[in-house]
Amino acid sequence: MKLFLSYGAENLIPIELAIKIARKIAAREPFAAYIIIPMWPEGNPTTAPMQEILYWQGQTMSMMYKIIADALRKEGLDDAHPQDYLNFYCLGKREVTAEVPAPTSHSNENSPLRLAQKFRRFMIYVHSKGMIIDDEFVLIGSANINQRSLDGLRDTEIAMGAYQPHH
Repeated sequence: MKLFLSYGAENLIPIELAIKIARKIAAREPFAAYIIIPMWPEGNPTTAPMQEILYWQGQTMSMMYKIIADALRKEGLDDAHPQDYLNFYCLGKREVTAEVPAPTSHSNENSPLRLAQKFRRFMIYVHSKGMIIDDEFVLIGSANINQRSLDGLRDTEIAMGAYQPHH
């Protein structure tokens, strides 16, 4: 049991963002966050480690939407939806082909490559990081929202910020 007590969300950015949105809802101030994430982490999305990452990513999104939905309910904003304030996107490309190539004797009908060919959807991996805050601040940099980038002792990151009040 001791092993599991040490596990938990060390990165508080998702909950801090959800709380910020809830505060804006309570203050009746406009606020929107648009987050672009990869469709799946690098690697085969059907493997157990990737599925676990996707599971926890989904749980994080659900937690954020719940905080926002609770704030909307508390303020009596029945016509509003959490996606009026928070949206997640992944970029992809849909390629047009005349015909799906026939599987080879080596390939599995349900392999990730085969399914991508069948449905003609391919992920565009996003590696840029940018944030616009309150229509006045912009942050652009190399840091990811992960412990390795944020702890300050491992990866070297760079960023720049700009401010334009009351554009």
